[in-house]
Amino acid sequence: MDKKLTLNQLYEKYKRWVISNPNLVTDVETVATWSSYFVAGKINKSPIVSELVYSLSKLLSLFNDRLIREAYGNEVQYYSFREQIKLWLTVIHYSEVFVELVAKDRCASRGKWTIATILQLFKCSSALILLYRYKELPIQHPPIPALQRKKFMEGKETDENSNSFFTLKRSGRVVRRIDGAPPVALRDWQPVKVNDGSSNPSLEIKDLLYAETLHILKPVIHLLAMRTFGTKAWKQWLVSLSIDLASMRIYNRHMKELSYEQRLEISRRKLGLILYLLRSPMYNGYSKNVIEGFLTSLSYKIPMTSFICGPIIQYLSHWQDIYFYMWAS
Repeated sequence: MDKKLTLNQLYEKYKRWVISNPNLVTDVETVATWSSYFVAGKINKSPIVSELVYSLSKLLSLFNDRLIREAYGNEVQYYSFREQIKLWLTVIHYSEVFVELVAKDRCASRGKWTIATILQLFKCSSALILLYRYKELPIQHPPIPALQRKKFMEGKETDENSNSFFTLKRSGRVVRRIDGAPPVALRDWQPVKVNDGSSNPSLEIKDLLYAETLHILKPVIHLLAMRTFGTKAWKQWLVSLSIDLASMRIYNRHMKELSYEQRLEISRRKLGLILYLLRSPMYNGYSKNVIEGFLTSLSYKIPMTSFICGPIIQYLSHWQDIYFYMWAS
């Protein structure tokens, strides 16, 4: 009993510390995350240790975000089945590489691919539930993004909105307050626009459902292609790229119907297409020589850059083998 009380007291003290010192907590999390990169190559089994440090730092940040939401949020936090799915997908997002490395270390390559398949099947089925049951698209990666703590705690948007307008109960019409209106010279005489973070919540365009379904199924399809054609074959590389391009093409037709946050996620996915240059067999056949040649030339021409370019060249192939899976979103 005493031990249980002691653990509860420690948790309460930690919770109060996080709530009282959010900036310091953020700095500690940042140092922990960056330390995972410096561990690489310095100790025995460094990839596993590095990924463990990275995963723990990200999971700690996720936990601290939840404490801050509960402390500074205006409403009582209720974690529905939808939120639980997002939570598990976020946890896997931060820890799947570590789990795969441990499986490979313990059970060789067979264990790694078994664990990878199980994780991707779980992620795929969970994402399909979010898509077809809750109509959430596109699904963010990670599904629970890092909290913008300073902005969240200050509550500027909430305060500004609540002071500038009110909503009529019967009609639901938004009416601007007299004391909340801007100066006459700065008025645009447009209706009040309320940004509640749920833009286009009921957007149900079949094409968008097809586009997001392709994106969700891509990891599983790619794993099957790797099983069929091999991990270094061009066919599996082209299968994954074709699915991504097909999904992007459908989304491009309906960009005007999407909210700002949705368009931001699609832009992130488009930027992620650059990673195909770092994935086999493109990397082994073409990109590797170009990247290493560029970094070597840079280290010779610009002073002090050799301290950065040297380790990158040394560990690039190692990182490519660990991180640049085609199913990683």
